[in-house]
Amino acid sequence: MNIDKVIKTAKTIRKDSFKMLQKKGGGHFGGSFSCAEILAVLYSHIMSENDKFILSKAHAGVALYWVLSQHGFIERDILSTYGDEDSILGVHGESHFVNGVEFSCGSLGHGLSFACGLALGKKKKNEKGNIYVLLGDGECQEGTVWEAALFASQHQLSNLVAIVDYNKKQSSGMIKNILDIEPINMKWKSFGWDSVEIDGHNIDELNSAITSK
Repeated sequence: MNIDKVIKTAKTIRKDSFKMLQKKGGGHFGGSFSCAEILAVLYSHIMSENDKFILSKAHAGVALYWVLSQHGFIERDILSTYGDEDSILGVHGESHFVNGVEFSCGSLGHGLSFACGLALGKKKKNEKGNIYVLLGDGECQEGTVWEAALFASQHQLSNLVAIVDYNKKQSSGMIKNILDIEPINMKWKSFGWDSVEIDGHNIDELNSAITSK
């Protein structure tokens, strides 16, 4: 893996996401910036054609749009339409409009459940490939996340990888002041997951944690 290239990709994700959000007049800057390295590592190094990615924290859509444009899912010039009234690029990606968006996530808490269904389907059909799902930390306040976590553990979905972007903030304020989810790492472990907490901006740690699932 070319670490310098991945770092450069993450920086470009932030830069172009900023431009898109600024053009629109605002949006989810923090949530989009905080997952840049995660997306860069997944799409540049880890994922294959047999894998699928679910952006459960769909408010980071601008970051995903940039990545999809780099991997041939959508035309790059479409990015400049973000924020336009008739653009196919909404704040939250919609699967029936945007190639590469596997699931239309707007209401938080449902991406992991959908990912469980995909993973179970692959398992039953003996198909290759993993399902990667990116959740927000505020999203983990939703009960449906933990129902899905239990389901995945029950059915031993070893082809499912959940990544929680723990930036400790949500739209209304700090996580700890709204509904504290600590100790989040131990919570996932108690639900039967092989959970590890890492620096989400460290390329080596991301790669090691995701590939050693």
